[in-house]
Amino acid sequence: MRKKAGWLLILILLAIGIVLSLTVGTISMSVTDLLRVFQQTAANSQKLIVFDFRFPRMLVSILAGMGLAVSGYLFQTITHNDLADPGILGVNAGAGLTVLIYLGFFSTGESSWFLPLIACIGSFSATGLVYYFGRQSKRITPNRLLLAGVAVNAGISALTLIGTIRVSKDNYQFVTAWLAGTIWGTTWQHVLLLLPWILCILPLIVSKGRSLEVLELGDEIAVGLGLKLKRTQVFFLLCAVCLAAVSVSIAGSISFIGLIAPHIAQQFTRRKNNQALLMTAVIGGILLLYSDILARVILPNGEMAAGIIVSLIGAPYFILQLLKKSNER
Repeated sequence: MRKKAGWLLILILLAIGIVLSLTVGTISMSVTDLLRVFQQTAANSQKLIVFDFRFPRMLVSILAGMGLAVSGYLFQTITHNDLADPGILGVNAGAGLTVLIYLGFFSTGESSWFLPLIACIGSFSATGLVYYFGRQSKRITPNRLLLAGVAVNAGISALTLIGTIRVSKDNYQFVTAWLAGTIWGTTWQHVLLLLPWILCILPLIVSKGRSLEVLELGDEIAVGLGLKLKRTQVFFLLCAVCLAAVSVSIAGSISFIGLIAPHIAQQFTRRKNNQALLMTAVIGGILLLYSDILARVILPNGEMAAGIIVSLIGAPYFILQLLKKSNER
């Protein structure tokens, strides 16, 4: 009953969010206007706003939120730590550094389609360093991996601050906006960059859902049940990094979604399984979608970065969860 009610609530919120995302903005539209757009009876200007600007932005928000949420779910399962987030493996920091280097030394504008690939290279490089320093023997040690992530993130963040001296004023503004979590990828091209990753990796993870459930029981129990621990950990680690890297490269450096979405899903599912994974994905999409909507309307002139809205929503929730767990002990 709890799961059904949870899914019903989530789907209703998703539907409302989609409508709001397509109607709210600098030029507001009514639901009637939106229906006319889909019936092809609206003005050409309204069709342009919906299909060329707001629709791809809405899809990017949902897809990136799903990618970050599932990535956080996998990181928490691999490390057996509810505080795990894509940022602990250097995804955000690595992407930010390579974006900064690319804009400062090789690019003259911010619209290059090559930027997502550059961000992915940085994410994988940083994650590779964390994995190299965090692995021990034939398996991934959660505590050592987390400590390695903190160290690598600190070093990369320092290099990023130093690198901002080199970039031009215009590129500096774009980099700072990207690091704040501004969704810059708002075209159909960016949707097509995200969609194949989500459509390929998410079903692959679901197909390995049984292994993920066994991994959740603990490393020793997983080995005792015949699970090939290192191979399984590396597989899910690669999936998590791929999802987070591509999502961050398009949506900007956004934190907390991978941290909070699995916690919310757990309130409805109680245990980690494929249903919890899929619910986590949808909740992540909803979180980023509503954050983007609020970012458009919260300021009278201009927009606020969606990443800031996510942090404002996610941080208090996570603190409440920490206090709740402390009281339970």
